[in-house]
Amino acid sequence: NMADSGGHFCSFFIWVALVTTGCHAFTVTQTASGVDVLLDGILLLRHERDNPAILVGSGTTVFRELHGNFNISDTVDLKVGLPDVDISQSSSSEYRLVFSNGGDHETEMKLMTGNEGHDHVMNISIPGDLDRTWLRLYADDGEHVYGGGEQFTNFDMRGRTFPIWTREQGVGRQPGTFVTDEANKRDGGGGDYHTTYWPQPTYVSSRRYYCHLSTTDYMIMDFTETSAHVMQIWGAPGEIHFGSAANFRELSEQIGQLLGKQPVLPDWVYDGAILGLQGGTKAVLDYLEQAEGLGVKVNALWIQDWAGRITTSFGRRLFWNWAWDEQQYPGLRDEIVRQKQRGVRFLAYINPHLNKLGDLYTIADSRGYFVKNSTGQTYLQDFGEFFCGTIDLTNPAAYQWYKNEVIIKNMIDLGLAGWMADFGEYLPPDMVFHNGVSGREMHNHYPALWAKANREAVEESGKLGEIVFWMRAGFSGSQNYSVMSWAGDQFVDYSLSDGLASVIPAALSLGVSGYGLSHFDIGGFTSLFGITRTEELLLRYAEMAVFTPMMRTHEGNRPADNWQVYSSDSTLQHFARLVDLHVSLKGYIKELVLNNSRYSLPVQRPLFFHYQDDQLAYNQMYEYMFGEDVLVAPVYREGVDTWDVYLPGDDNWVHLFSDRSYGGGQTVTIPAPLGQPPFFFRASSRWASQFRAIARDHPLLVNGTGTQSSLLPYITVLLTISVFLYFRNH
Repeated sequence: NMADSGGHFCSFFIWVALVTTGCHAFTVTQTASGVDVLLDGILLLRHERDNPAILVGSGTTVFRELHGNFNISDTVDLKVGLPDVDISQSSSSEYRLVFSNGGDHETEMKLMTGNEGHDHVMNISIPGDLDRTWLRLYADDGEHVYGGGEQFTNFDMRGRTFPIWTREQGVGRQPGTFVTDEANKRDGGGGDYHTTYWPQPTYVSSRRYYCHLSTTDYMIMDFTETSAHVMQIWGAPGEIHFGSAANFRELSEQIGQLLGKQPVLPDWVYDGAILGLQGGTKAVLDYLEQAEGLGVKVNALWIQDWAGRITTSFGRRLFWNWAWDEQQYPGLRDEIVRQKQRGVRFLAYINPHLNKLGDLYTIADSRGYFVKNSTGQTYLQDFGEFFCGTIDLTNPAAYQWYKNEVIIKNMIDLGLAGWMADFGEYLPPDMVFHNGVSGREMHNHYPALWAKANREAVEESGKLGEIVFWMRAGFSGSQNYSVMSWAGDQFVDYSLSDGLASVIPAALSLGVSGYGLSHFDIGGFTSLFGITRTEELLLRYAEMAVFTPMMRTHEGNRPADNWQVYSSDSTLQHFARLVDLHVSLKGYIKELVLNNSRYSLPVQRPLFFHYQDDQLAYNQMYEYMFGEDVLVAPVYREGVDTWDVYLPGDDNWVHLFSDRSYGGGQTVTIPAPLGQPPFFFRASSRWASQFRAIARDHPLLVNGTGTQSSLLPYITVLLTISVFLYFRNH
């Protein structure tokens, strides 16, 4: 018992769990001033009487929602530190620590060593009259932490707080800037550095351990203190999982074993680009003919307006009634068959909400399939000038109906090879669910249920490995169901917080959090306030997309105002070359995707995954390892033709397009004209000869043609002049 009056101890005790040989374990050490909890020698928690590791209390939180944006205010009514602790060991693999304040507010912490030696659980139980816990985990001054789901602004989370609440990521995401401030004036939708579709209470420390909280309730991860990572948990804290390893690749595999893994992608995904097109059967086929005529390898047409469309002040929107609109797309069923024979699939769009004006809404409402409000009626939400109900995926009948009658019957049976499974993050906490769980606890969990419904529809149709669906909203558990993610709605600019650059830390943080397949809308999506997409921005996006698992264009929310891949022949020719680069990497990318499926190694990885002894590698958030052998440093600024790249470790690196070698551990400046994204490979890579062949076979384009062919007219003229001069002089 540590509750003596002076806080001093006449004896020193070490409690060590006995575990299976080769397995790591919790160690509880009683010190002169408190208690330390370690895992495999890594200090996780330091409890001192003057600085308790656990505080409990209560508070009042108010959530205000509009268009998926949440204003969250909180008042703490009670916050009590628990300086006293009693320690006991109930078995060789379990500790019991009871914290209190002089016997009041007793809070139990159980430490249990996992059977497999990698999943170690801290279970915290607080008194029933309290609803708030502050858990202070130990932090080092120089420690880095990563993860938190999909984070667009900060990769290293030290120095920031991160509310864990899925929502719209926001437009601009940087208060004080023109775009963000205008979006806030419009509907409060400007966002901030932490707003994201996929938050997750998971982090990985540079001290080579991970922490994952199993709660689905609202919580805050606070990394602003120098000596503690503070986890503020609403409701029951539940289980907190830990694991440690000698390197980050092993840690990543442990997280995959805990949260789930993604299957490999269909083979056709690597054979070209998915073109996002709209406008009806004739329009999309005309665009396809134009693209293929200029050399673009097209593997699919993504027709998100397959169910019809409407127009709002935001721009072109879809009619959320998920059934084939035969007037908009006449002959679609036959065209799907015909184009598949040519190697071109058709993809569509769906989300878990139904427009009140559609017939599917009428059916679902009559059967009670929607989430309810407090009076038992269908909860209607404004999604931007149209109102919808949300399918209650906790209602077994509603779940089966949406899966079987909407996803399978209306989409898979039509012959579609995939779709965007959008939304899932708009749910207000006052919604009433069929399963009786509070709306606040269901809010974060709903995207994982939405992923599960899509995955089951694909599997039950026998189409896993043939169909790809991609999602933006996610949470813990999505790893086990979703087959591809995308980064959501970037603004059509070069801003770090919401532009081209933001998709890089988004992919890296999501990969660290256990989900290793990510891509994005080529060109960005959101165009507002007179700002539109340029050709240069579109092609810089396309350059980066070469080095992701999947290439897919998007026309954006205002297609007519923004530059498209089909806006000029020159753009299509440049795009065709980049798609060819991607297709040439098919064997390499397939191996990366397979390793993600088997070992939870994300396709896009932070540099420190492979160079953990290089301290500068921990600070790189706009470069990534594309597997073990390739480093990519995308150009994310406008109007530049050179780029600085940090090369990690002591490997020799080869610049793809110049074939010039550089030593690791330095920053180099290289040419980076449009069409030559900074790409380096390890000189010792077994793929080196293939990489060199790719560079040789894809010369830089000049005015839409290869450099070599573009020089032919000049060479011809020079030869003609030489011949003329020779004969004149002889």
